[in-house]
Amino acid sequence: MISLPRSPIIKTCLALLTAVSLITIALQFRIPSLQKQVDDWGEIKQSYKDIHWQQQQQEGNEDRERPPKKSFKVPESLLLTHDIAIPHDIPPWTADDTAVLGTTIGATLQAQMLKLDYHKHEDLSGKPPERLNFAELARAERLYKALWNYVYPVYQTLKGRNDREREKALYRLAATTRPEIDFFLRLEQRLFPWVQYVRRTSFSLFETYHGKGIVFCAGNPQFEFVITSIQAIRNRLKSTLPIQIFYMGEDDLSGERQQYLRTMASDIELFDVTQILNNEYMQLGGWAIKPFAMLASSFEEDPETLFTDPGYLATGALFFYDRTLFRGWTEGSDWLKSILPIMSSFPRTSRWFRLVSAHEQESGVVLVNKRSRFLGLLATAKMNGKWERDLVSYRLSHGDKETFWTGFEMVQEPYAFLRSYGGVIGELRPGNNHSVCGAQLHEDHKGQPLWWNGGLYRNKNSGVTRYLDFEYWMTGGGKQKHRERFTNDPEQILEVIGELGLNSQADLKLERADATWDFWESCLAGAEVRVLSERERGLANGYVGIDRVAREDGRKMKAGEVLDPKVHDWDAV
Repeated sequence: MISLPRSPIIKTCLALLTAVSLITIALQFRIPSLQKQVDDWGEIKQSYKDIHWQQQQQEGNEDRERPPKKSFKVPESLLLTHDIAIPHDIPPWTADDTAVLGTTIGATLQAQMLKLDYHKHEDLSGKPPERLNFAELARAERLYKALWNYVYPVYQTLKGRNDREREKALYRLAATTRPEIDFFLRLEQRLFPWVQYVRRTSFSLFETYHGKGIVFCAGNPQFEFVITSIQAIRNRLKSTLPIQIFYMGEDDLSGERQQYLRTMASDIELFDVTQILNNEYMQLGGWAIKPFAMLASSFEEDPETLFTDPGYLATGALFFYDRTLFRGWTEGSDWLKSILPIMSSFPRTSRWFRLVSAHEQESGVVLVNKRSRFLGLLATAKMNGKWERDLVSYRLSHGDKETFWTGFEMVQEPYAFLRSYGGVIGELRPGNNHSVCGAQLHEDHKGQPLWWNGGLYRNKNSGVTRYLDFEYWMTGGGKQKHRERFTNDPEQILEVIGELGLNSQADLKLERADATWDFWESCLAGAEVRVLSERERGLANGYVGIDRVAREDGRKMKAGEVLDPKVHDWDAV
């Protein structure tokens, strides 16, 4: 499934310029633990299995566990084009673990893991970030993952005419003979209360996923962007993938606009996400709708070109880097280190950890396979809940951007970043043939223009609403091996020097620096200025004509006119 925020795609497969949309497909999880304040589920699991553990501690003969395994592997060739997050293995739930639930340690574990973070009507405004314990949340989510993978096969064996009957049967089991299922259901209610709304488990939601499609998130302010994106997809890129549009109630997207979008092209459905997930907990607004719309959509995956990306095929989740901006920012990496002593292979090589950028991910396009990375998407949605985003997530990043890869880190799910930072597409800077100005561009794994975010205006953030003349583009860099190139973190540079067998930082060979952004002017300089192909120019500039029609219809609708989108010959626009 896919959804996009103002992101036109230059390739043969997707052109998008939406305002609040995204791409996705997701499933699967990992666990945590608790014994002795240790985050590794493997360590608490070890204490469960070894009945002599406490005795060994008293005798000073504690059996230290080896570091967690990393069995997830990818071809070496993939590392030339993608940065891959190799997660730590977290042991599966077993019958031995179920037996432990009846012990003192098990009772303590359940009491701590089931403690509510907040009441759905509680006002946390003005509270410090410490009001939510994200380290404990990570432990609970990893434990939930082990249970989810253990209980789901049980759910599949239950008899019933539909998911509702199977859910009832699961609850009966939980109440009678299966304490681990009872623990799982209560833990799910604590962590993801918005799921148990029109359904009683996440399993029935998971069972709805099938096929491929495109997902947009849009309210009244994004109406014109969605028109432009859909018509670009249908009439320029010739994609026939089904489209689902999500909104947040009648006050978010008016009935007239819903009808316009529903009839403007073939195979379009609209859904109110608050009728599928519990908005008392989500309290959605703005960017936060994106991962929840991804969860609620019935699509398993989407769209053509992106789904053939080798990083996506290898991991089930494909992300794109943002621009490199604002060096020396430490809050993000400090926070992640404080809550996740166990991380995948990705964070330590990230710009966040190397202190060279306050922005890591661009969430305009997110690709997630919901059949294989469902639990990663659940963890991402959790970080976009009302209290989580207000107290922590959105204080650390610009909206939802970093919640995707950090959500996957919470449950140790693999993911891939295309190894190219946000570049630019547009026109030359006046009087400077070495700088390109315009919207943020992203490349495919072959280094060619794929999609962009930022719309069609020269610089909407600075109020320059003249349409761009799309002629040039420039890469944002990032394809060199990050850690060999540069880091502002003094401890990490010592690691780099040691791993490379060097004597000092003076021996470190730095590769050519990436291009540099002039953020306020939305211009990039320092790399080769490249010319768009004839086809790419035709696609990009062709979206301007569609956008003019969309904006005019948006203006008329605001004035109260009732419009029929089929009066337009969109192919000829």
